[in-house]
Amino acid sequence: MAEFFEDMREHRRNIYASYDPEKGARKRRCVLTLVRDEAIFFPVWLRYYSRFFAPEDIYVLDHQTTDGSTDGEGFVRIPVEHEDYDMLWMGRVVEEHQHSLFGSYDVVLVTDVDEIIAPNPEMGTLEDYIDRFDEEFVNCLGYEILHMHETEPSFDPSRPVMRQRSHWFANDGYDKPVLSSGPMRWVPGFHQRADGRFNPDPDFRLIHLHRVDLELCRLRHRMRSDMNWKQIDLDEGWSAHNLITEGVDFERWFYTDSSSIGVDMVPELIPPTWKRLDV
Repeated sequence: MAEFFEDMREHRRNIYASYDPEKGARKRRCVLTLVRDEAIFFPVWLRYYSRFFAPEDIYVLDHQTTDGSTDGEGFVRIPVEHEDYDMLWMGRVVEEHQHSLFGSYDVVLVTDVDEIIAPNPEMGTLEDYIDRFDEEFVNCLGYEILHMHETEPSFDPSRPVMRQRSHWFANDGYDKPVLSSGPMRWVPGFHQRADGRFNPDPDFRLIHLHRVDLELCRLRHRMRSDMNWKQIDLDEGWSAHNLITEGVDFERWFYTDSSSIGVDMVPELIPPTWKRLDV
């Protein structure tokens, strides 16, 4: 993919070379997520995105949270109700809100609460990227942070994420179309557009925190496995890894199973450039 990516990089360099931040209009932008009982990840998510979005432009679909994590300020809380773990419902409610936001915004970013979206730090911040953005949509490249629990301490959500972990692995299951200048339709899980179109930027990353801590991940799996799952979710295997919760099966999944068909987990050191990312 290196040659393919280099052509894409060159194309975007040529476009962005003509962008003058002094003259360019600041894009009207917002970010949208869906949350349910995320006392660890939601504060991390909010701390990061609050650097680039005003409180009134941070939309949180609160799916019946009971742990108090969404009780604070700094965002727009939108209560939503649904009793089951239901990927089709999640997709529908997020799409409806994403579509409605384009009456007020030029660009909408949609992420899960355990996802950090960032350009290569050498190219600026997420704010810089959005102001230069002039495409219908763009796909990130997905990288999952991996906790090496035998040598690394437990995750401390009060400290910068990238300074606590040494490894990640590429996972194209998370090459998500997250940023767009128009309404989107996704397949369940938001991993692809419904029309199959793909427009990756190799310097725009989705950093997935699902495996940032072994025991935290196990706890989240237990919580989700206790929810009522729609039969179609079980039949289709959507997010089925959340049902793996115990013993050697869980640790085998955590360190060897990417949850994506045909994608091998190949942990690699996080490059120094990305270690500097302020998350």
